[in-house]
Amino acid sequence: MALATYADVQAAVGDWLERGDLAARIPDFITLAESRLNRLLRLRLMETEVALTAVVGSRTLALPAGFTEPVALWQDLTGGRQDLRFVDPAGLLTVTAPGAPRQWTVAGSVIAFERPCDQAYAFTLRFLGALSLSNAAPSNAILAAYPDLYLFGALIEAAPYLRDAELLSLFQARFQAAVEEVGAKEARSRALATLSLDTPPSRAGGFDIRRG
Repeated sequence: MALATYADVQAAVGDWLERGDLAARIPDFITLAESRLNRLLRLRLMETEVALTAVVGSRTLALPAGFTEPVALWQDLTGGRQDLRFVDPAGLLTVTAPGAPRQWTVAGSVIAFERPCDQAYAFTLRFLGALSLSNAAPSNAILAAYPDLYLFGALIEAAPYLRDAELLSLFQARFQAAVEEVGAKEARSRALATLSLDTPPSRAGGFDIRRG
């Protein structure tokens, strides 16, 4: 069976449990599994960017829907992006003089700057988005790349409902293995990106051999 959509995952969970009477509960199992995945995963596939515009005279911007954790915030300039430094909320030293912000933090449901903005600056926020399958949003990048995370995550949530310790142990082992494999793949990807940034290109006769 394909595991490409929310409906596919619901059907697969029912098949694995060999129960036809859990149709009303399976969406809850998937929601609980997503809650766990949102706490566990920090994957590039979950990262997204959104454009934001400063409010003149304000130190704050509303966070976008689906925000879970920040990755970076840039001010968009004519010549490119300028990175703003993220600080802990307790370490954000505020000033009253308006200007272009250079520091930011996340405070509750808003981005907070160290100073009020004197212009309607353009920003780009990169953040981790929440996983939230539904009939209206039947797929996402994590389901497409790692359907086993969804399947075994939902089955873990089903096992206590069924009061089946044996199934719980089995599905936990499969889920943990999948999480570790995905984490190792992500680490390799990030290590390669770091190597590409840190290692100067090797050249032979003016040819960059890293690019082929």
